[in-house]
Amino acid sequence: MSNNFLDRLDDDTRERLLRNPFREFVTEYPLEEIRAIQAEMADAASHFSESEREALRGIMGFTVEFLYYLKRTDMDSLDPYGVEYVNESTVSGLEFFIAVCQVYRITVGRVGSRLPRSVPSLTALKDQFIAMYQSFLQETTFEKKCGLLLDLFKLQIVFAGLTYDWE
Repeated sequence: MSNNFLDRLDDDTRERLLRNPFREFVTEYPLEEIRAIQAEMADAASHFSESEREALRGIMGFTVEFLYYLKRTDMDSLDPYGVEYVNESTVSGLEFFIAVCQVYRITVGRVGSRLPRSVPSLTALKDQFIAMYQSFLQETTFEKKCGLLLDLFKLQIVFAGLTYDWE
């Protein structure tokens, strides 16, 4: 990673990225694109408070990080340290998730969850997450896009539950 890239990050993001065992994968994702998606969603969330918009941006960051973890990981040979890292990331984002869920619940035009009631395997979860992320990127309606983002984070929670104490 170049120092130029790190200099553009706030202190918390920089520290988190440097501790991330998958930092080389995360840095492949264009920072400008992440910020554009975060800004687009935060701008469309006019009925969210500033702290709720910050939570929305946080969930987006965790989602991109998890996407890159999944893309680079063979679900049949999980590394316990990698699993621990992404699960800790997910748990640390729960407060953001709850904040966004609470305001989304009263959003006019919100959509229900698109998640199936069961996940047959970690590979199926990976495939579903990647496909849903593509739908998220293509969605233009804030209410649907926010619902997809929350579903993506729910899949991260399911992954954490399935892989807790992974050895």
